[in-house]
Amino acid sequence: MNLRQTERAVIVASRFFTLIAVFGSLIGAFLMFLLGFYNIYAAVTVGLQPADGHFGTAAIISVIEALDRFLIAIVLLYFSYGVYSLFIHPEEPEERLAIPAWLRVQQIGQLKQVVTEVIVVVLFVLFLRVALETFVQNKAATSWLHLGTIALLPVSILLLSLSLRMVELHPKPGRSEPDSEKRR
Repeated sequence: MNLRQTERAVIVASRFFTLIAVFGSLIGAFLMFLLGFYNIYAAVTVGLQPADGHFGTAAIISVIEALDRFLIAIVLLYFSYGVYSLFIHPEEPEERLAIPAWLRVQQIGQLKQVVTEVIVVVLFVLFLRVALETFVQNKAATSWLHLGTIALLPVSILLLSLSLRMVELHPKPGRSEPDSEKRR
């Protein structure tokens, strides 16, 4: 075996290091599903009891957190499948696996786009939770520092959304070419 064949064999074999990302994402997804289920359980057990005169508010917050965790779990599954299909078995025909079109990953940019979109959604859910907790506890007029802290999240979400739109790691299907050419 000559040096060129050895180099190629090492490079091709190195793609299996991505299995660490695949299994890590699967474990993370499983954990997020468990945490989301725990939040639903907490919503059912705590939600039927009035807390500080606000009936069901704790349940709403817990359900919102559960939905957020389920969303993260689903994205981790998508990421895991995407890394697997891009690096481990790129030649595997997706039709044979009966994968829906929305789950097919052709580029690493798709994975980056989905992860960054989820970060924006997670920040939005965090803002919603903080706002609900603040107004339930009547902290709305506590201090300028507290209000500034609450206002920081929507500003961050707006800036991240705008930057995500400008960068556009992976073009969305259905976007017309003239729109993407106008930005150039």
